[in-house]
Amino acid sequence: MDVAIILGLLVAVFYGIGTFFAKIVCEKNPLFQWIVVNIVGIILCIFILIKYKNIIITEQKILTYAIISAILVVVGSLLLYYALYKGKASIVVPLSSIGPAITVALSILFLKESLTMPQMIGVILIIIGVILLSITN
Repeated sequence: MDVAIILGLLVAVFYGIGTFFAKIVCEKNPLFQWIVVNIVGIILCIFILIKYKNIIITEQKILTYAIISAILVVVGSLLLYYALYKGKASIVVPLSSIGPAITVALSILFLKESLTMPQMIGVILIIIGVILLSITN
């Protein structure tokens, strides 16, 4: 099995379990969860910067994309934690999991990546699954 697939599955497992615990914290205080996640992120960044001193990229375009990405991820996580505070994890998390389908669409449009027919069917099924999981009666 391709290492990227294994890593992708690990990301899903970590994200799923992490979001479960975040829901527990967010029931009390979503802002606290967001602060803790960002503090832990900063500490991990410091360790990475110490270990890999040459990791800083000075190319303006790449730095701009990195900053845009960071802002969107940080705001997205804050919105996720607030949504977990306001709603059910069983509805909020499936809705938030449509993000990878957005990434796929943007990758096809702007990065000129392509999908095979089974991959296209998979993305469509994911979207249908998210819709079905988020329907409330």
